[in-house]
Amino acid sequence: MLADGFHTVSDLATDFIVLFASRRASKEADKSHPYGHGRIETLASMLLGAILVVVGVGIGLRGLESIVSPPGTSPEVITVFFAFVAIVAKEGLYRYTLKAARAHHSNLLESNAWHHRSDALSSMVVVVGISAQLLGVPYMDAAAAIVVAAMIMVMGYRLGRKALDELIDAGLDFELVDEVREAMLADTSVVGIHNLRSRSMGGQGYLDAHIEVDSDLTVSEAHYIAHKIEHRVKTQFPKIVDVQIHIDPLDDGIKESVLAKLPERSAIEQDLARVWQGIAESEKVSQIKLHYLDRLIEIDLVLPAGLCNREHQSAIEKLQSITGSLDYVGKVNIYYQD
Repeated sequence: MLADGFHTVSDLATDFIVLFASRRASKEADKSHPYGHGRIETLASMLLGAILVVVGVGIGLRGLESIVSPPGTSPEVITVFFAFVAIVAKEGLYRYTLKAARAHHSNLLESNAWHHRSDALSSMVVVVGISAQLLGVPYMDAAAAIVVAAMIMVMGYRLGRKALDELIDAGLDFELVDEVREAMLADTSVVGIHNLRSRSMGGQGYLDAHIEVDSDLTVSEAHYIAHKIEHRVKTQFPKIVDVQIHIDPLDDGIKESVLAKLPERSAIEQDLARVWQGIAESEKVSQIKLHYLDRLIEIDLVLPAGLCNREHQSAIEKLQSITGSLDYVGKVNIYYQD
């Protein structure tokens, strides 16, 4: 019973830690902490786990000492009554705290809830141990203390391990990540998904992913698709609070070859100025749109609508042909605009 009492005292201390950490972790992001303060919950969970392990070791040593040097007195019957009261109170705390943890998606509160559940179970062990001792079975009180100590240490280890996983950016549950992937692929604009990564901070999920879309989409439409998917994931999975989407108009498997072989816009514009010399219509090109596709570039040339006639047809065809002669150009499209 004394061991369970020390366990309860440690609960009071850890509850203060939980209260302090929860308030600090809920602060909004600022310049010094642009990703928020969620790691405070993680550190508090590690501290909570360490405290439980230390308390468990102390209780276990006290139980072993009682076996080696048995006390001269036996526990009184009234201790069983107080142990039953403790069971009811701790189970109530467990249910209340777990409800709050799930409502706020807080690993720290959930850890504290399971801490209360372990308290209730340890009090049950205390009831069994004291009752057996009162019935004349030797060392059962001390044995119950050792069992309680083991339960406390196991709980402390689990809390600390879970917090450590967060600190080293372990991913979210595989099942949750698979559900998120399916939700993203449900969008008809998404051709494929890769580099889907996840992590947890303060019990909340963070995701980033590369989605492949039609390479002919405009930048604004691709941006719209990214926002639409982000909103869908956050709505469908409340635990996930941040989603970063990277748009890929091509498979990342060929991205490195594209960067290595295809020139950037400034070099392309220099080449076009060189090959367009002598073509007067080239000076009328209002826009040059580049599509980096696979191993070649597709170019869109936008000209004034007034040039769309037979008078300029030959020169426009020459402009299109000589542009396509560049070895890194795959196709040239001519568009007219008022």
